[in-house]
Amino acid sequence: MDENLENAAQEFEKDLNNAAEDTWKPLEETSEQVQGHVEEVHETAQEAAETVEGGWSEVKDEFQQASAETWSKPETPQTPPAPQPEADRWGAPETKAADDPNRWTGELYTPEAEPPAPAEAPKAQEAPKVVDYTATPPAQPEKKDKFPVWAIVLIVLLVLCLCVLLPILILGGSLVAILENTSIFVPSLFI
Repeated sequence: MDENLENAAQEFEKDLNNAAEDTWKPLEETSEQVQGHVEEVHETAQEAAETVEGGWSEVKDEFQQASAETWSKPETPQTPPAPQPEADRWGAPETKAADDPNRWTGELYTPEAEPPAPAEAPKAQEAPKVVDYTATPPAQPEKKDKFPVWAIVLIVLLVLCLCVLLPILILGGSLVAILENTSIFVPSLFI
């Protein structure tokens, strides 16, 4: 029986080796094909890089030559722009009439009224009167009723008492319950 087992193991080993070789051969063929494609792409990329590099150097040379030609030309003097008439801040041409001090006389014209009488020669101007205005004090805003301070203090004390007394009451109640239960067992300990 050992021979049969040994023969079966050897036969299994041969089958396994054959299967591995059969699987490995297509992988090698595929990898060789892929390697060929990679080499072709690499060569194409190198050719493209050489073409781009050559094209770039041509463009660079042309640019430098054009730049040198542009700089070597003598400058032609440019004619200055024609002077624009003076304009106000809105762009309208400024006229001398705008600066005329007699342009506005301060008289109003209404079509229904009689034409104004010619103005008399101006008299010496009197000094303007100085009027002292006193400002009225600002009205006092209504005071809102504030919450009384003593009520705030009472509320704070109540909250503090609750925070202190509640744990004491809870612990005290549980201690009383424990002591009641232990008081039953204490006499039996001394017996």
